[in-house]
Amino acid sequence: MRKGLYSPLLIFLVTVIIPGMVWGAEVHGIISVEDYFSKDSSSAYDFNILTTRTRLDATKLNTAGTLGFHFDGRERNVLASKDYNSSIKSERIDTLNLEYAGLSKGVYLSVGRQLPRELSLERVDGLNLVYSNKTTGGGVFGGLKPDPYTDEFGSDYSTAGAYLFHRTNDLYANLALVYNGYKGETDRQYISGSSYYYPSKEINLYGSFMGDINQDSGNTELSNALLEASYRPGKGSISVGYTEFQSIRYYKSMSVDYSYARSGQHSYYLRGDYRFGDRYTLYGRLDRQTQISSGLVLEEKIRDVYHVGFRNDNLLNSNISMDISDEMASGYGYSYNNYRLDMRRLFGETFELGLNGSLQQSKYDYYADAETVITYGASGDMRLGKRWHVSLSYEGMQASAYSTNTAISRVTYRF
Repeated sequence: MRKGLYSPLLIFLVTVIIPGMVWGAEVHGIISVEDYFSKDSSSAYDFNILTTRTRLDATKLNTAGTLGFHFDGRERNVLASKDYNSSIKSERIDTLNLEYAGLSKGVYLSVGRQLPRELSLERVDGLNLVYSNKTTGGGVFGGLKPDPYTDEFGSDYSTAGAYLFHRTNDLYANLALVYNGYKGETDRQYISGSSYYYPSKEINLYGSFMGDINQDSGNTELSNALLEASYRPGKGSISVGYTEFQSIRYYKSMSVDYSYARSGQHSYYLRGDYRFGDRYTLYGRLDRQTQISSGLVLEEKIRDVYHVGFRNDNLLNSNISMDISDEMASGYGYSYNNYRLDMRRLFGETFELGLNGSLQQSKYDYYADAETVITYGASGDMRLGKRWHVSLSYEGMQASAYSTNTAISRVTYRF
């Protein structure tokens, strides 16, 4: 038996038996085993990777009910052929921390590897201290940061920040200031915020932004933003929005030989849907996308994307849901049409079968012939009682010069 932190036997002992022995403890989590197989005609070898994941949330580990433990980790095993990259680590820890809420009323402290639950922006190997009342709170975090390439514990990367949040039934908002360091120097500094607002049952407003501080000029530059307003009267809905995405720069951890050119994309979109009868829905979306590259010469490209579809929740009273759609785009040097069909049927309350297929025809400005890509797939999901879940999916792709076949199977146990 292979030795390692995530061997199946040790997973069972650590996540089920040992926490269960703690008096009064509440233990919940997931153990999943996934097999990924991919065959690509353009590759010299296939991929077959087995991934075991364990997530554990144990609370009330002391008599006062103020101590908790959280763990989320994965182990990858290459069963045949080769891995994607020999430098990829087999074992990764996403979460490993203790949480204590007994300092004072409204205050809790978490120690270890975590993604602060009030600020899902930064992973930190360190501390997160939070105060909150029924509606408002704030916190600070700081420590080392997992290596972004290997996920290992180390001292090269660091992070720290402070944040505020406010939440009620119709409003949620947060604001954060974050510092990233690399070998004792400033790697990145940014400010981030987001907000949901529901002024009525029919109207929903959402906004988020992130602004980076330029370490050379000291100016704050917008990195990404999203604004959306939605209106849902009766059986339909309509939304308008704007998105902005810019490339992010790390001033010290990037190679000194790396030539940085700030590029990005912004888009305006309009989407909506309307349900008529008790089973039919018509939907669509329009995007006007602009891509900006700021290399030696500023270049701007525009593309329009149209998406229209029709969904039937009970085709011919057969309990089959069908979704047929078409996406058309033109710009960025090429155009395409993608026709797609998805069908699903639920058998009882335990098994769901899905079938899908698509046909995409693309034409490039610099290439005379059109490229046709056909995809097809099937999936099955079965729930075995309250704790077990089994899923299997297959997808094939066929183009003029290559073909791929991918199969993913997963077994999940919830405790």
